[in-house]
Amino acid sequence: MGGMREMIEGYITSSNHLAKKHVHPRLMKMFEMGAMGTVFTRAEGPYLYDTEGQRYLDMLAGGGVFFLGRNHPHIKEALADLVSMDLPNLCIVNASILGGLVAEKLIAIAGDHYGKVVFGNSGTEATDLSLRFARKVTGRRRFVYLQGAFHGRTYASISVCGFEQMKEGMEPLMPQCTPVRPNDIGALRRELEKGDVAAFIFEPVQGMTLTDLDPAYLREAERLCRTYGTLVIADEIQTGLGRMGGHWFAVNGIGIKPDLLTVSKTLSGGYAPVGALLISEEVYSGVYNNFKAGPIYFSTFAENNLAMGASLATLQALEAMDAPKRAQELSDQIRLGLRELMKRYDCIDRIAGKGLMMGLYFKDSDKISLKLQQALVGAVDKGSFAAAFNVDMYAKKHVVLQIPGPDISAIKFLPPVILSDDDVQYFLGALDDTFATFYGKGGPVISLGKALAKDAVKGRRKKKVPANGAGAAHLDSDEKKKSTDREVSS
Repeated sequence: MGGMREMIEGYITSSNHLAKKHVHPRLMKMFEMGAMGTVFTRAEGPYLYDTEGQRYLDMLAGGGVFFLGRNHPHIKEALADLVSMDLPNLCIVNASILGGLVAEKLIAIAGDHYGKVVFGNSGTEATDLSLRFARKVTGRRRFVYLQGAFHGRTYASISVCGFEQMKEGMEPLMPQCTPVRPNDIGALRRELEKGDVAAFIFEPVQGMTLTDLDPAYLREAERLCRTYGTLVIADEIQTGLGRMGGHWFAVNGIGIKPDLLTVSKTLSGGYAPVGALLISEEVYSGVYNNFKAGPIYFSTFAENNLAMGASLATLQALEAMDAPKRAQELSDQIRLGLRELMKRYDCIDRIAGKGLMMGLYFKDSDKISLKLQQALVGAVDKGSFAAAFNVDMYAKKHVVLQIPGPDISAIKFLPPVILSDDDVQYFLGALDDTFATFYGKGGPVISLGKALAKDAVKGRRKKKVPANGAGAAHLDSDEKKKSTDREVSS
């Protein structure tokens, strides 16, 4: 049996090829068309490195997972110690060795109105579980969620997703799920007063739209839920553990106490899948109201040693650096720079989000040449301008960003809390340079056109050239030989 290191080193540069062949060819094709087919071979802190040694500034952090950066030394050391101890794991018949420690720390930073923590393997599993528990406790079946919301991709989570595009072809979804407009307290009141809503679920800042919910709205929403017997579920999978700045959880800063709180992403340290659901004592008693209710939830890999070890080490590292404070400092720096850019580039519509979960929304420029290009790409898809900007930031400035959601003309960034001040200045400078290019000789049509043309040429080279017939008639013997050589090499 060969060594793992040797196998990985031999495979890593061909990982895209095998993923395209065996895992998700359409997704890999999308990356290639967006000039994002890079193979990364090393990662450290806020940086990714490709096969040529080119460094990329990771302002997406695995969709919020790597809040402490990649391959954090404290977490690496903790997991190495853990594996070397040969501890029992997943015994089923007794308690997890580390689960209680992680739960204790989570309750300490979230607030003692949470009495228990239930673990799973992902954020969407925590969402599913929160909805199940709400039905069990209240005896009701209906849920209210917000337009523009995103809570995961499993069946129940998609049912309370605020984007219809993400539900197409999935019907019938979970029944009795009602969307309302964010920050519209009247719409929420009208649903709650019907008296049949099990839970109201929300993200303090929406992961896809970056809508920052009004604290006054959420405080009144909590009061109404208490009045009408509806539970409150806060989804802090992206916002939690310091990312919003100032507090460990956004709801702490807002001043509300949800009945159920979902946590994931950052908690993993980027090493092991994990999800956690914090619940009040009342919810726990309502779910586990008799001896037979004990097995109502069980997950084979929940509370496994690697997940719990990574979670514990992550919480220790976050506390040691006072992550909420540093997140606020970085957020203030970035937002100040974005305001300066907004003064100079009229295609920026607004700065969205909060803390280290931010984005830029775009609008049509008054500059005629850019406005025409925006109209051309916008006719294909509302998010095309943002996609072109994202392509240039990645391919030319080596900065990793994201388009937040379908039909949204915006770019989103979820940077790690370990960014240096120099990293922030590089990021702002990269944005400035890219905007300047779009207002100069470049633009979205050129950016997307180059990416698509490059993909088309690559595709033609991979096509088999026929030995006889019209397709090969114009090729001279040297060109035929080159085509044959390319076929063999591909």
